[in-house]
Amino acid sequence: MFKNLLFIFLPLLFIFPSAEARLLAGVSRVKITPSFSVYLAGLGNNRKSEGVHDDIYATALYLNDGKTSVVIVSLDLIGLFHDDIQDICGNRNDIIIACTHQHSGPDTLGLWGPDETTSGVNPEYLAFVKSRVREAIDEAMKSAKPAILKVGEARESEAAYNAREENLLDPAVTCLFLESPEGKPIATVVNYACHPEVLWEDNHLITSDFVYYLRDLSERKIGGTTIFINGALGGMVTPRVKEHSFSEAKRVGEAIGDKVIEAWRKAEKIENPKITHRYVRFKLPVENPRFLLASQMGIFKRKTESGSVNTEMHFLDIGGKLQILTNPGEALPKVGFALKELLKAKYKMIIGLACDEIGYILPKEDFGTPLYSYESSMSLGPKTADILLQFGRKLVSGTLKKQGL
Repeated sequence: MFKNLLFIFLPLLFIFPSAEARLLAGVSRVKITPSFSVYLAGLGNNRKSEGVHDDIYATALYLNDGKTSVVIVSLDLIGLFHDDIQDICGNRNDIIIACTHQHSGPDTLGLWGPDETTSGVNPEYLAFVKSRVREAIDEAMKSAKPAILKVGEARESEAAYNAREENLLDPAVTCLFLESPEGKPIATVVNYACHPEVLWEDNHLITSDFVYYLRDLSERKIGGTTIFINGALGGMVTPRVKEHSFSEAKRVGEAIGDKVIEAWRKAEKIENPKITHRYVRFKLPVENPRFLLASQMGIFKRKTESGSVNTEMHFLDIGGKLQILTNPGEALPKVGFALKELLKAKYKMIIGLACDEIGYILPKEDFGTPLYSYESSMSLGPKTADILLQFGRKLVSGTLKKQGL
């Protein structure tokens, strides 16, 4: 009898070698580089790609604590609307898809076509991206294996600056490290707030900008797969560079990468990586007439119903040591700090451009001021930040009466 029991339980020992390895983690990276010329997003209309400097990717991380699972996906894209996110995720509610917001990749929103009245989105490319993201998610889940989870943080205040209010930015480089029970690196998640826009309007090569160099350094020094997710980068947190060149993109990316390595060296293990996940879908008022017109003209391919759009937010708690809150656009640092204040763990992440791109998210007191005239013109309206903070507070406290619309 005991011999039979041994044959039953022995395989489980290989799946979960110790109590410390109850977490399962899987990672996958797939190329989403277009095979044809596309309109490039950001920095002006009618800028078409003429080649590839470095491939762009969809990278998926799957986590499962035995009861709760979640998938975090990072895309080397300017952004995706909520409608497109929903098309990828279907009925699943455990997927967080965030864009790095780089400015030398395909237009996936519509603003940067041949002129201001024509969408720059290539439907064939957008369909390709959606298919590839689904593949990345499936591959990450299939590759899941026992993992140890660590978290660490460093500070980088020189690689970026706020072009509106120079010293107002979040220097935290907060990192999640996953490795096998034997210590083999699986994945590194890097959260830092900065527009990937070292390369400027004269660049016509596809590139993930400084993120390419950050990932390269991290993966050479640490191993595994590095996933970059942006933070509160709005208004206007941008790289501090001498010129808009690939050499400067390398310098900025490696400066942040050095801080990732610093965070890795002093990272602490989360002993009981239990995952708590909550999400909410809700409506935001669209008070910007330009956005409403763009939707009516078909420049924006997203639904607007009764002057509002659907969006969503997610909250994650991992072992009580790390808490994550998403926001669906480009939060200004003030809004990012307010969202972080809602979180109670030692380590905190704000994931920007997550599950949507609604434009800039400004504090009500800054909306419409001369300093933030551009950001105001590219925002849904002055109520957005307060609504997000309201739902963020309920997500963190667990006081939501229902999840979803």
